[in-house]
Amino acid sequence: MAEEAIIRFLSSKKVKGAYQSEIASSIGFSNSTVSYFLSKLEDKGTITRSRNGKSGYRVWLKGFESNTAMLRFGFVRASEYPFIFDLKAKLESEGYGVYLKPYNDGISLMKDLVSGKIDAGFSPLVTQVVFYAAFRGCFNIVASGASGGGSIMLRRGSTLNEVKAAGSTLASTMEVCLRAYLNENGLNDVKVTHFSDPEDMVRALERGTVEIVSIWEPYCTILEAQGHRRIARFSDYLGDVPCCLMAIGQLSHNQIHDVFMALRDALSKRSYSSEVADRLSKFLKLDAKIVEKSIEEYTFHPEYTFNDITNYLKRIGLEAACSWIFKGLKRI
Repeated sequence: MAEEAIIRFLSSKKVKGAYQSEIASSIGFSNSTVSYFLSKLEDKGTITRSRNGKSGYRVWLKGFESNTAMLRFGFVRASEYPFIFDLKAKLESEGYGVYLKPYNDGISLMKDLVSGKIDAGFSPLVTQVVFYAAFRGCFNIVASGASGGGSIMLRRGSTLNEVKAAGSTLASTMEVCLRAYLNENGLNDVKVTHFSDPEDMVRALERGTVEIVSIWEPYCTILEAQGHRRIARFSDYLGDVPCCLMAIGQLSHNQIHDVFMALRDALSKRSYSSEVADRLSKFLKLDAKIVEKSIEEYTFHPEYTFNDITNYLKRIGLEAACSWIFKGLKRI
């Protein structure tokens, strides 16, 4: 069954091929199972595999091998990226292969970007600032993306004076807004736990391990449907300024230009159909109606100005980063 599924999937990819990890996530078998059957298929001469640096193996059906450039995009598992499919289609129409990889948090994504395992990725700007400093500007930041789309959620049946523990993600927009909310409400003694998986954070709120979480969509909408209360939105603290932007690694000048233009076109749509929401929900493996509703919490921006970025960095206490982060900031 796995062998036939692999062949069908690679047949659909033709000259673009696919990364071994993409095959596993797409056909629903484990990495070890896919690896086993790929070895068998390679021995039979059915497929061809080629090592592609730190990204792993790129795989084709025999006879479809190609030098087509493969662009690898990462994005945090969120409803913030309905435009990713238009971006993919545009780049594929220009002859690129495109591989999309979801991540549970921005830190994991940025680790893969700076190590060359992906070529570009969407993650919180504050996370990118931290990595830009730590790795001495080894990537560029594109001033395009989305704002909004996150909230602070209070556990059902709880009151603020009962809050002892809160959940967030490390070095992120979520943490910035949570700290601001706790400080504003005199809750500075609340213990903050950092989660690397949003679903673990959701379960912690359900169990009562934490009473408050600062989390992004569609998880806010999921929690609201379960009876938990939305007590603040990120826009209450940040306004209409960027949350996640695209960071681009070591691509050629022409490739960066092509990605810029495709991203501008994708973000210019600004509103998305139920069909796109359904497609995104299948990719994220979440309920389609929840995803469609949660997309409305975001505002999409084909381009931010330097003033927008400056205001954001001022609001999160990183104004000193402006002078050097602008060296790596690209506008479409």
